[in-house]
Amino acid sequence: MFRRGIGRPARPMLPTLFKLVVALWFAGFLVFIVKLPGAEPPPALSDGEGIVVPTGGGERVATGFRLLAAGGERLLITGVHPDTTLAALETLLDLQPGQCCVDLDYSALDTAGNAAFTAEWAAKHGLAKVRLVTSWYHMPRSAELFRRAMPDVVVVEHPVSSKDLPQEGWWQSPRAWRLVLGEYIKLLWAWVS
Repeated sequence: MFRRGIGRPARPMLPTLFKLVVALWFAGFLVFIVKLPGAEPPPALSDGEGIVVPTGGGERVATGFRLLAAGGERLLITGVHPDTTLAALETLLDLQPGQCCVDLDYSALDTAGNAAFTAEWAAKHGLAKVRLVTSWYHMPRSAELFRRAMPDVVVVEHPVSSKDLPQEGWWQSPRAWRLVLGEYIKLLWAWVS
């Protein structure tokens, strides 16, 4: 413990430890914010690149279909509701019916499940590179989980911004702060689990 000075009691370590933990948590949150995707466009699509879209926003799915049309190898939409069909998605997004090379995963219940299923899907189709299409605030945690699930596959980040929660100027929105903070906490949990 601490040595006592003459006439002074020993200081307990718990408050100091608590302050250190809070400082580390806050510093990590600042790093997380700095590492959020910027507004620059993602890299161009390359040959043989699979596209994976964890559900959670219409912009994600529409972007996935656009990338497939632009030359993507295959498209996986993971975490799909059991009642959703490819035909329903095509109708909703005003696409040509009978899209080639689209796979729907109904089994994943969370981001870790999305990553695990995608690892199986990439191995089954011999994909060495996968483009991850998800919301900008969801990207750091998603990319971490996907890279952990498939260390031999290159994961290309393709963040998506929505009209109701744009990436530009997000810090001006209380809702965006809540989402970013929630994603940071989930990322910390993913690291320790």
